[in-house]
Amino acid sequence: MTAFGFIPKSRISSCIGQDSRRGHHNLSNMQRQCSTPPYPYVMQISTTTMVSVGFTGKVPRNNKNTSSIDGFIQPLFPNQKVLDIQTYDEDPHPHYLLHMSGGTELALKTSTRQPETVLYHEQHALEVEAHVLLLLEPSGIWCIPKLIRCEVVPSSPAVTFLLRYKCPGTPLSEIKEKLTSDELRRIDTQLGITVDRIGQHTAMKFGPVYDICVGRGERTWKRAFLNLLESLLWNAENMLISLPYFEIRHQANRLSSVFDDVTEPRLILYNISQPSHIIIDPETKDISGIIDFTAATWGDVLMTDIFENPSPEIISGYGSDPTRGRFASIRLLL
Repeated sequence: MTAFGFIPKSRISSCIGQDSRRGHHNLSNMQRQCSTPPYPYVMQISTTTMVSVGFTGKVPRNNKNTSSIDGFIQPLFPNQKVLDIQTYDEDPHPHYLLHMSGGTELALKTSTRQPETVLYHEQHALEVEAHVLLLLEPSGIWCIPKLIRCEVVPSSPAVTFLLRYKCPGTPLSEIKEKLTSDELRRIDTQLGITVDRIGQHTAMKFGPVYDICVGRGERTWKRAFLNLLESLLWNAENMLISLPYFEIRHQANRLSSVFDDVTEPRLILYNISQPSHIIIDPETKDISGIIDFTAATWGDVLMTDIFENPSPEIISGYGSDPTRGRFASIRLLL
C-alpha cells in the first residue's frame, strides 16, 4: 500500500502566491507542481478498503459493511469510535454522516456505485473537491469545510472516498420556507461575499480544475468554454438524449467571441447557490457551510449561478456588478 501525506502548510504558502496588483491568490506555482500524481495529498489504498453500505437511512452498528469504515477512521481518531452511520443517496456520489463517540461529526463521500453512469466532468469529482478544499483552506473563508483525508485505489483514477468535518447546521433546502425576508437577504449577502473570496484565486489557464492540475487547460476562456460545452453534448449524445445538437454548436461558436473579455481564470463553483449545497446555522441563520465543490472550474465568474438573477444583496456582497459588463448578458445566456 502506497500513501501520500497532506501537503504541508509551508508548501501551500509557497505554492499560492499573492498577486500584488489585485491581491488574488495565484495558482501558477501549484500548477507546475501538480504533475504526477495531480493531488499529492490524496492517499492511495487497496481496493479492499472501499466503502459501500448500499441503502439510505441509519446503518445498524452490527452491519457488516461498517467494518471497513471503522478500520479507516480508527487511525485518524484513535480516541473515538464510530457510534452510528447515516447514509444518503446523492447523485452521483453516496454520502454518509458519521457520529463519533467524542461528539465529532464527519461527512464521508464515496465513489459512485455505478461508474458507467458518471458524466465525463464527474469522473474525478471527489479528487477535485479534495483539491479545492485544500486550496481554499489557507484563505480562511468561514464556510469552507476542513478536509481530513481523501483516498484512491492505485489501479484506478477513481477516488474511493473523501472524508471531511461536517458543517454544523441544516441545508437551506430544508428550512428556506421558515426563514424571514431579512434572514434570506443576509444569506444572499454572505453568498456574494463567498463567491468573491473564492474567485480571488486565479490560475494560469482556463478549464476544469482536474484538467489544470494534470497539465491541460486552455489559454482562453473561449476555447475552454467550447470544450466544456462539447463534453456535455457528447455525454448527452451517448445517452441518446434528443437535442438540437447542430444548432447548439453553431450558436455557441457564433457567439463565442464575447468570451474574449474574460482574460483571468478565476476559481468558480457554478452551482454554489443550490439550496441543498448551503448549510445554515439554526440559531444565527447565517451560512455555516458550503458542501459541494465537485463543480469547480477555472473560468468566467458569470458562469456562477448566483448571477443568473442576482438580488441586490448578492451584488452588494460580491462588491461589484459583473452582470453590467460588456457582453455580460450574452455570456450569461450561454
